[in-house]
Amino acid sequence: MKKSLVIGAIASLLAFSANTSQAGNKSLVVYYSQSSTTEKVAKIIQKKTGADIERIKLIEDYSGDMGAVAGAFMKERQENKFRDMQKMKANVADYDTLYVGYPVWAGTISGGMQSFLKSTEIKGKVIIPFCTFGSGGNTSITDLREALPGNEILSWYGVRQARVDKAEAEVESFLVDLGVLKGNKKVLPSFSAQRALTSDDKAVFDKACGSYPMPLGTPESVSTRSIDNGTEYLFITSSKDMQGNESQQKIYVTNAGGVPEFTQVER
Repeated sequence: MKKSLVIGAIASLLAFSANTSQAGNKSLVVYYSQSSTTEKVAKIIQKKTGADIERIKLIEDYSGDMGAVAGAFMKERQENKFRDMQKMKANVADYDTLYVGYPVWAGTISGGMQSFLKSTEIKGKVIIPFCTFGSGGNTSITDLREALPGNEILSWYGVRQARVDKAEAEVESFLVDLGVLKGNKKVLPSFSAQRALTSDDKAVFDKACGSYPMPLGTPESVSTRSIDNGTEYLFITSSKDMQGNESQQKIYVTNAGGVPEFTQVER
């Protein structure tokens, strides 16, 4: 990350921390949750912050298995035409900060949140994204930034659906780091340089990722850093995309208390 971007990010966080302490700042947790997984995270944020909360509801929600939902969503995305929302109780214009939550579908913002973004005037807000996903959510944040020009988008929180039971502790740490909650900020060390895998590294990768139903590639190298009660791994994997071209992914794994867990992939 360039130095200017780092300075800008720090300035944004300091400004946000100062702004949230001012009287009159109003926050809203607004989220779409098709299977109620994202709702669990939304309710944790509401409980921790005391913000107002509203679930986005569609006039005709998505139904069927994930294949049917994905197929309907992809067609709507291709046509740039999403489903109509039910009228919200909250007036978004009344709020200074929006916690914007959604599941990630096909690597991007899910249908219900797309409906909200396209039908709601959102300008001059502090936006704090959160998402749930099967493998990773970072690509959706780029799309969110493009959908919300004229707003200040801060750091995001994401959690795999398979790990949503870990969300409460992670959300609290995330909010402390943002300055929303009081507490000691955790400053994690940098990852070490990438190096060749050992047999122990490969065993950690296999145990964490072996049951994941989609291919994550072949691990080629790894770096590590210390975390509470364990180690975090950053594996670089190689695979081929749908066109047969070589591609690489970053696979994050935590090994706390001797239990390796696949946390996210960055593509």
